[in-house]
Amino acid sequence: MKPILVALLLSLLLFSSGCIQPEKAPVVEEKVATEGWKADGIVGNSEYSRSMVLQAPARQGYTGGEMEISWKNDEQFLFLALNGSTEGWLAIGFEPLEWMKNSDIILASVQGGKATVLDEYCTGNYGPHIEDTMLGGTNDITEFGGSKGAGRTVIELKRKLDTGDKFDKAFSPGQAISIIWALSNNPEISFKHNVAYGEGIMTLSSGQTMASAAAVATLTWREKDGLIFIWEEEKAARDLYASLYEKNNLSIFLDLVRSEQSHMDQAKAVIEKYGLSLPEDKPGIFQNQTIQEIHDELLAEGLQSDQDALKVAATFEEISIMDLEKELAATQAEDIRIAYQGLLAGSRKHLRSYVSDLKDQGIQYDPHYLDRGEFEEIVRVG
Repeated sequence: MKPILVALLLSLLLFSSGCIQPEKAPVVEEKVATEGWKADGIVGNSEYSRSMVLQAPARQGYTGGEMEISWKNDEQFLFLALNGSTEGWLAIGFEPLEWMKNSDIILASVQGGKATVLDEYCTGNYGPHIEDTMLGGTNDITEFGGSKGAGRTVIELKRKLDTGDKFDKAFSPGQAISIIWALSNNPEISFKHNVAYGEGIMTLSSGQTMASAAAVATLTWREKDGLIFIWEEEKAARDLYASLYEKNNLSIFLDLVRSEQSHMDQAKAVIEKYGLSLPEDKPGIFQNQTIQEIHDELLAEGLQSDQDALKVAATFEEISIMDLEKELAATQAEDIRIAYQGLLAGSRKHLRSYVSDLKDQGIQYDPHYLDRGEFEEIVRVG
């Protein structure tokens, strides 16, 4: 297999050292939603078509926790349930530009048996996020309800996929949506989150069904090779960022090591479904020789300085985007496409983060592999 790849990276500090602990990757469960939707704070067994549990470990200032997200959609509306391990507030943000910036945020809590759900927008990397109505927008949560007890809070809500409000992200069926989430142990929304936070990918239904057993049997060698290659590419990102973090201690690499481990696990879940064998997961060792040869050169370049580290990481994300787009075009298997779309959304977000960090240091990053128009579309402030 000859990928577009012309750069991939690595050398791992690694998880066995105990310095970086990977978060458990979410598994998206799917079922036919046979129950009618109701905003009552009770998630029915068949009320939603997709769900996943997002987890975050205890870390400095955070006790650790989880949030189960359940959703379904039609051509017009998104129906969403958030079930968090707290009796305080919980929040989800859609399509952040970088960290929290420009994210479409829903923040909710339940007090005295009454749910409060706010339609907000974040204007900075770490806040503030304020209600859309205070920015000149509109409140577009059309229905909501909630409940809490036994250490958990549940919120259910409904909104249009495309509200027409410039402070809401517009969605479409089949879209892979980059999300962030957070939990606080205090129901007062003015208090900072202190239980857990993280990120994930939420893919909307497109009306197509997942691959059947017959489809599994007819997977082409091109598709099989593509799955293994993409897993190794995500591994390369994880290993590279871990090595760069060990060298320069930049927090962006610590956060994205966890993200890339999650991406690896998402690809692994599809690979295992098709009964394929993964290469051994050894730090800095790759089955694909193109990855192996290029990684040494780029890792050496990235270790020269903090700025070089960020440039190399941005270059890798460019390559990852191109390869994912190539693999998407080579498969019609819906489950593989969903996985690739999620990984693609993550790579675009990571590219924005690296380019933004370089800009903060007065350095303009110019694309090496992406078409200038596509690059500008990805990194522009939305």
